[in-house]
Amino acid sequence: MNDLIRQAIAAEAEERVDSRTVLANLHKAKNRKPMGLIFGVATLTVAAAAAAVIIPTTLKKTETAPLANAPAQEAQNVLLIGTDDERLTDALLFARFEADGSATMISLPRDVYAGSSGERFTGLFREDPRKLTAAVENLTGAKVDHYAAVQMSDFGRVATAVGGVEVCLANAVTDPRTGASFPAGKQVLSGDQVLPFLRQRMNLPHGDLDRVKRQQAFLASFAKKITKDNAMELFQQVSRSVEYDDGWDPLLFSARFQGPVQVRTSTLPVGEAVVRNGVHGFAPDPAQAKKFVEEQLSGKGTAETGCVN
Repeated sequence: MNDLIRQAIAAEAEERVDSRTVLANLHKAKNRKPMGLIFGVATLTVAAAAAAVIIPTTLKKTETAPLANAPAQEAQNVLLIGTDDERLTDALLFARFEADGSATMISLPRDVYAGSSGERFTGLFREDPRKLTAAVENLTGAKVDHYAAVQMSDFGRVATAVGGVEVCLANAVTDPRTGASFPAGKQVLSGDQVLPFLRQRMNLPHGDLDRVKRQQAFLASFAKKITKDNAMELFQQVSRSVEYDDGWDPLLFSARFQGPVQVRTSTLPVGEAVVRNGVHGFAPDPAQAKKFVEEQLSGKGTAETGCVN
Protein backbone atom coordinates (compact mmCIF):
# COMPACT_ATOMS: atom_id res chain seq x y z
CA MET A 1 0.00 0.00 0.00
CA ASN A 2 2.86 2.39 0.79
CA ASP A 3 4.29 1.86 -2.70
CA LEU A 4 0.90 2.45 -4.28
CA ILE A 5 0.46 5.72 -2.42
CA ARG A 6 3.96 6.91 -3.34
CA GLN A 7 3.34 6.06 -7.00
CA ALA A 8 0.04 7.92 -6.92
CA ILE A 9 1.72 10.99 -5.40
CA ALA A 10 4.53 10.91 -7.95
CA ALA A 11 2.10 10.51 -10.83
CA GLU A 12 -0.06 13.35 -9.56
CA ALA A 13 2.93 15.65 -9.20
CA GLU A 14 4.71 14.78 -12.46
CA GLU A 15 1.95 13.81 -14.89
CA ARG A 16 -1.23 15.18 -13.30
CA VAL A 17 -2.81 11.73 -13.53
CA ASP A 18 -6.61 11.56 -13.50
CA SER A 19 -7.63 11.78 -9.83
CA ARG A 20 -10.43 9.28 -10.41
CA THR A 21 -7.85 6.62 -11.29
CA VAL A 22 -5.84 7.32 -8.14
CA LEU A 23 -8.95 7.08 -5.96
CA ALA A 24 -10.16 3.90 -7.61
CA ASN A 25 -6.79 2.16 -7.17
CA LEU A 26 -6.55 3.22 -3.54
CA HIS A 27 -10.04 1.94 -2.85
CA LYS A 28 -9.21 -1.44 -4.39
CA ALA A 29 -6.22 -1.69 -2.07
CA LYS A 30 -8.06 -0.73 1.14
CA ASN A 31 -7.84 -4.25 2.58
CA ARG A 32 -4.05 -4.09 2.48
CA LYS A 33 -3.75 -1.80 5.50
CA PRO A 34 -4.15 1.72 4.04
CA MET A 35 -1.80 4.40 5.33
CA GLY A 36 -2.81 8.00 5.66
CA LEU A 37 -5.40 8.36 2.92
CA ILE A 38 -7.39 11.07 4.67
CA PHE A 39 -5.01 11.90 7.49
CA GLY A 40 -2.07 12.75 5.31
CA VAL A 41 -1.93 16.36 6.30
CA ALA A 42 -2.54 15.93 9.98
CA THR A 43 -0.87 18.55 12.15
CA LEU A 44 -1.70 17.55 15.70
CA THR A 45 -3.90 14.69 15.83
CA VAL A 46 -6.59 17.09 15.26
CA ALA A 47 -5.29 18.21 11.97
CA ALA A 48 -6.09 14.74 10.88
CA ALA A 49 -9.58 16.14 10.70
CA ALA A 50 -8.59 18.98 8.46
CA ALA A 51 -6.62 16.52 6.39
CA ALA A 52 -9.79 14.80 5.34
CA VAL A 53 -10.22 17.46 2.66
CA ILE A 54 -7.22 16.20 0.69
CA ILE A 55 -9.03 13.91 -1.71
CA PRO A 56 -12.25 15.93 -2.16
CA THR A 57 -10.48 19.25 -2.78
CA THR A 58 -8.17 17.79 -5.40
CA LEU A 59 -11.20 16.73 -7.44
CA LYS A 60 -13.65 18.73 -9.46
CA LYS A 61 -17.28 18.02 -8.71
CA THR A 62 -17.51 16.11 -11.99
CA GLU A 63 -14.64 13.83 -10.95
CA THR A 64 -16.26 12.08 -8.01
CA ALA A 65 -17.31 8.93 -9.85
CA PRO A 66 -15.61 6.45 -7.43
CA LEU A 67 -17.78 7.83 -4.61
CA ALA A 68 -20.98 8.34 -6.58
CA ASN A 69 -22.62 5.21 -5.19
CA ALA A 70 -21.48 5.73 -1.61
CA PRO A 71 -24.24 5.31 0.99
CA ALA A 72 -25.49 8.31 2.94
CA GLN A 73 -23.03 9.43 5.60
CA GLU A 74 -23.78 9.25 9.31
CA ALA A 75 -22.13 11.15 12.15
CA GLN A 76 -19.07 9.34 13.48
CA ASN A 77 -16.93 9.76 16.59
CA VAL A 78 -13.20 9.58 15.99
CA LEU A 79 -10.46 9.61 18.59
CA LEU A 80 -7.56 11.70 17.26
CA ILE A 81 -4.17 11.01 18.82
CA GLY A 82 -0.86 12.86 18.53
CA THR A 83 2.12 10.72 19.56
CA ASP A 84 5.79 11.22 20.27
CA ASP A 85 8.55 9.00 18.91
CA GLU A 86 7.88 6.44 21.67
CA ARG A 87 4.15 6.23 20.87
CA LEU A 88 3.19 8.07 24.05
CA THR A 89 0.19 10.34 23.70
CA ASP A 90 0.99 14.05 23.52
CA ALA A 91 -2.36 15.26 22.18
CA LEU A 92 -5.79 13.67 22.43
CA LEU A 93 -9.10 14.81 20.99
CA PHE A 94 -12.55 13.31 20.84
CA ALA A 95 -14.08 14.42 17.52
CA ARG A 96 -17.64 14.17 16.20
CA PHE A 97 -17.74 14.40 12.39
CA GLU A 98 -21.19 15.21 11.04
CA ALA A 99 -22.57 14.01 7.72
CA ASP A 100 -21.82 17.40 6.14
CA GLY A 101 -18.15 17.29 7.17
CA SER A 102 -18.36 19.76 10.05
CA ALA A 103 -16.58 18.71 13.24
CA THR A 104 -16.88 19.24 16.98
CA MET A 105 -13.63 18.47 18.80
CA ILE A 106 -13.14 18.13 22.53
CA SER A 107 -9.57 18.15 23.81
CA LEU A 108 -8.83 15.59 26.51
CA PRO A 109 -5.69 16.43 28.50
CA ARG A 110 -3.24 13.55 28.15
CA ASP A 111 -2.66 13.35 31.92
CA VAL A 112 -6.26 12.38 32.73
CA TYR A 113 -6.41 9.23 34.86
CA ALA A 114 -8.10 6.23 33.30
CA GLY A 115 -10.91 5.52 35.76
CA SER A 116 -9.82 4.77 39.32
CA SER A 117 -6.49 3.27 38.25
CA GLY A 118 -3.15 4.98 38.54
CA GLU A 119 -2.70 4.91 34.76
CA ARG A 120 -3.01 8.10 32.76
CA PHE A 121 -4.18 8.42 29.18
CA THR A 122 -0.57 9.22 28.22
CA GLY A 123 0.64 5.64 27.97
CA LEU A 124 -2.50 3.69 27.07
CA PHE A 125 -2.20 3.95 23.30
CA ARG A 126 1.30 2.48 23.35
CA GLU A 127 0.03 -0.45 25.43
CA ASP A 128 -3.01 -1.11 23.26
CA PRO A 129 -5.16 1.36 21.29
CA ARG A 130 -8.25 -0.48 22.55
CA LYS A 131 -7.36 0.40 26.14
CA LEU A 132 -7.28 4.07 25.26
CA THR A 133 -10.55 4.03 23.32
CA ALA A 134 -12.27 2.12 26.15
CA ALA A 135 -11.01 4.63 28.73
CA VAL A 136 -12.26 7.56 26.63
CA GLU A 137 -15.68 5.93 26.18
CA ASN A 138 -15.91 5.38 29.92
CA LEU A 139 -15.05 9.01 30.65
CA THR A 140 -17.17 10.69 27.99
CA GLY A 141 -20.14 8.34 27.87
CA ALA A 142 -19.90 8.42 24.06
CA LYS A 143 -18.87 5.64 21.68
CA VAL A 144 -15.57 5.83 19.79
CA ASP A 145 -16.22 4.58 16.25
CA HIS A 146 -12.61 4.86 15.04
CA TYR A 147 -9.21 6.18 16.01
CA ALA A 148 -6.35 7.78 14.09
CA ALA A 149 -2.86 8.59 15.33
CA VAL A 150 -0.09 10.72 13.81
CA GLN A 151 3.45 11.54 14.93
CA MET A 152 3.76 15.13 16.16
CA SER A 153 7.26 15.40 14.72
CA ASP A 154 5.63 15.94 11.31
CA PHE A 155 3.90 19.18 12.26
CA GLY A 156 6.76 21.51 11.35
CA ARG A 157 6.98 20.14 7.83
CA VAL A 158 3.29 20.50 7.08
CA ALA A 159 3.23 24.04 8.49
CA THR A 160 6.11 24.96 6.19
CA ALA A 161 4.31 23.38 3.24
CA VAL A 162 1.38 25.79 3.63
CA GLY A 163 3.58 28.84 4.08
CA GLY A 164 3.38 28.86 7.87
CA VAL A 165 0.52 28.81 10.36
CA GLU A 166 -0.58 31.96 12.19
CA VAL A 167 -1.10 31.83 15.95
CA CYS A 168 -1.63 34.46 18.63
CA LEU A 169 -0.01 34.42 22.08
CA ALA A 170 -1.34 36.49 24.97
CA ASN A 171 2.17 36.82 26.48
CA ALA A 172 5.78 36.31 25.50
CA VAL A 173 7.03 32.86 26.57
CA THR A 174 10.27 30.90 26.93
CA ASP A 175 10.97 27.30 27.86
CA PRO A 176 14.51 25.82 27.83
CA ARG A 177 13.09 22.29 27.98
CA THR A 178 11.33 22.45 24.60
CA GLY A 179 13.30 25.33 23.13
CA ALA A 180 10.18 27.48 22.91
CA SER A 181 10.81 31.23 22.69
CA PHE A 182 7.98 33.35 21.30
CA PRO A 183 6.93 37.00 21.58
CA ALA A 184 3.43 38.10 22.46
CA GLY A 185 0.89 38.72 19.71
CA LYS A 186 0.25 37.28 16.27
CA GLN A 187 3.03 35.37 14.52
CA VAL A 188 3.48 32.81 11.77
CA LEU A 189 5.11 29.50 12.73
CA SER A 190 6.84 26.97 10.49
CA GLY A 191 9.63 24.39 10.56
CA ASP A 192 11.44 23.93 13.87
CA GLN A 193 9.24 26.52 15.61
CA VAL A 194 6.12 24.40 15.52
CA LEU A 195 6.86 21.44 17.77
CA PRO A 196 8.15 23.58 20.70
CA PHE A 197 5.01 25.71 20.41
CA LEU A 198 2.76 22.66 20.52
CA ARG A 199 4.61 20.79 23.27
CA GLN A 200 5.45 23.55 25.76
CA ARG A 201 3.71 23.30 29.11
CA MET A 202 6.41 24.50 31.52
CA ASN A 203 6.32 28.24 32.33
CA LEU A 204 2.67 28.47 31.29
CA PRO A 205 0.03 29.56 33.83
CA HIS A 206 -2.07 26.39 33.47
CA GLY A 207 0.55 23.92 32.29
CA ASP A 208 -0.87 21.10 30.20
CA LEU A 209 -4.26 22.80 29.88
CA ASP A 210 -2.63 25.78 28.15
CA ARG A 211 -0.78 23.39 25.86
CA VAL A 212 -4.14 21.88 24.86
CA LYS A 213 -5.46 25.32 23.88
CA ARG A 214 -2.36 25.95 21.80
CA GLN A 215 -3.00 22.75 19.91
CA GLN A 216 -6.58 23.82 19.23
CA ALA A 217 -5.50 27.25 17.99
CA PHE A 218 -2.90 25.73 15.69
CA LEU A 219 -5.45 23.32 14.24
CA ALA A 220 -8.04 26.00 13.54
CA SER A 221 -5.47 28.18 11.77
CA PHE A 222 -3.96 25.30 9.83
CA ALA A 223 -7.33 24.08 8.56
CA LYS A 224 -7.83 27.41 6.78
CA LYS A 225 -4.60 26.94 4.80
CA ILE A 226 -5.46 23.66 3.06
CA THR A 227 -6.23 24.10 -0.63
CA LYS A 228 -6.43 21.87 -3.69
CA ASP A 229 -3.03 23.29 -4.72
CA ASN A 230 -1.12 22.16 -1.61
CA ALA A 231 -3.10 19.06 -0.66
CA MET A 232 -0.91 16.52 -2.46
CA GLU A 233 2.30 17.93 -0.97
CA LEU A 234 0.81 17.86 2.52
CA PHE A 235 -0.31 14.29 1.99
CA GLN A 236 3.22 13.32 1.02
CA GLN A 237 4.70 14.96 4.12
CA VAL A 238 3.05 12.71 6.70
CA SER A 239 1.61 9.69 4.90
CA ARG A 240 4.21 7.36 6.44
CA SER A 241 3.46 8.17 10.05
CA VAL A 242 -0.32 7.77 10.25
CA GLU A 243 -2.01 4.81 11.94
CA TYR A 244 -5.68 3.96 12.29
CA ASP A 245 -7.93 1.01 13.05
CA ASP A 246 -8.41 -1.84 10.58
CA GLY A 247 -12.19 -1.51 10.52
CA TRP A 248 -12.23 1.94 8.98
CA ASP A 249 -12.86 2.67 5.29
CA PRO A 250 -11.22 6.11 5.01
CA LEU A 251 -12.21 6.60 1.39
CA LEU A 252 -15.89 6.20 2.24
CA PHE A 253 -15.46 8.43 5.28
CA SER A 254 -13.86 11.18 3.16
CA ALA A 255 -16.91 11.34 0.87
CA ARG A 256 -18.59 13.74 3.33
CA PHE A 257 -15.92 16.42 2.88
CA GLN A 258 -16.52 18.85 0.02
CA GLY A 259 -14.44 21.79 1.21
CA PRO A 260 -12.43 23.15 4.15
CA VAL A 261 -13.45 21.51 7.41
CA GLN A 262 -15.43 23.67 9.83
CA VAL A 263 -13.89 22.94 13.24
CA ARG A 264 -15.34 23.84 16.63
CA THR A 265 -13.11 23.16 19.65
CA SER A 266 -13.39 23.03 23.43
CA THR A 267 -11.56 21.44 26.37
CA LEU A 268 -12.97 18.88 28.80
CA PRO A 269 -13.16 20.37 32.33
CA VAL A 270 -10.81 18.37 34.55
CA GLY A 271 -10.44 20.38 37.76
CA GLU A 272 -7.21 20.69 39.71
CA ALA A 273 -4.33 18.25 39.32
CA VAL A 274 -4.08 15.46 41.92
CA VAL A 275 -1.32 13.01 42.84
CA ARG A 276 -1.66 9.23 42.60
CA ASN A 277 1.28 6.95 43.25
CA GLY A 278 3.56 9.97 43.20
CA VAL A 279 2.38 11.07 39.72
CA HIS A 280 0.45 14.24 38.93
CA GLY A 281 -2.68 13.90 36.82
CA PHE A 282 -6.33 14.91 36.43
CA ALA A 283 -9.36 13.07 37.80
CA PRO A 284 -12.42 14.76 36.24
CA ASP A 285 -15.85 14.30 37.75
CA PRO A 286 -17.49 11.54 35.65
CA ALA A 287 -20.97 13.07 35.69
CA GLN A 288 -19.68 16.52 34.80
CA ALA A 289 -17.51 15.10 32.02
CA LYS A 290 -20.41 13.23 30.43
CA LYS A 291 -22.70 16.26 30.64
CA PHE A 292 -20.07 18.51 29.06
CA VAL A 293 -19.50 16.11 26.16
CA GLU A 294 -23.21 15.73 25.57
CA GLU A 295 -23.67 19.52 25.45
CA GLN A 296 -20.75 20.03 23.09
CA LEU A 297 -21.86 17.32 20.70
CA SER A 298 -25.40 18.69 20.63
CA GLY A 299 -24.15 22.20 19.83
CA LYS A 300 -25.22 23.72 23.14
CA GLY A 301 -21.72 24.35 24.49
CA THR A 302 -19.47 27.32 23.82
CA ALA A 303 -16.34 27.24 21.65
CA GLU A 304 -12.99 28.67 22.75
CA THR A 305 -11.50 31.60 20.85
CA GLY A 306 -8.90 34.37 21.19
CA CYS A 307 -5.17 34.47 21.91
CA VAL A 308 -3.68 31.63 23.99
CA ASN A 309 -1.00 31.47 26.68
